[in-house]
Amino acid sequence: MELTFILIPIFVFVLLKVVLDHRAQARADHVRLLEEALKNPSIDRPTIESLTYQLTGHRPRPAGSRFMALVLAVGWLGLFVGIGLWIAGENGGPRSMATAGMIVTLAGFGFVTYPFALRELEARRQAQ
Repeated sequence: MELTFILIPIFVFVLLKVVLDHRAQARADHVRLLEEALKNPSIDRPTIESLTYQLTGHRPRPAGSRFMALVLAVGWLGLFVGIGLWIAGENGGPRSMATAGMIVTLAGFGFVTYPFALRELEARRQAQ
């Protein structure tokens, strides 16, 4: 009986150590494979970001993303307010309201497309 009280903790310790060593070896192999994949010069930017996410667990935050979200939101509001002004000016409102609606619609469209155009330019600049 006393022998079982001695052997069971030893057995549990050895079993736990084997499992933890196996996990550590598998994790080291996984990290080594990811590092080798990152050294490949022919992979594209999204693949690199995916591999670094697997290594670190953190996604890179684009610079100015909150500002670009604000620009996009202002653009959407401006676009729909401008369309509303334009329609109201064409349907019996003063002619200046339709002109203002056209201008606000064009400005809103510019604000909506600006973040996407900037991101595309940055992606093309990094590819070169």
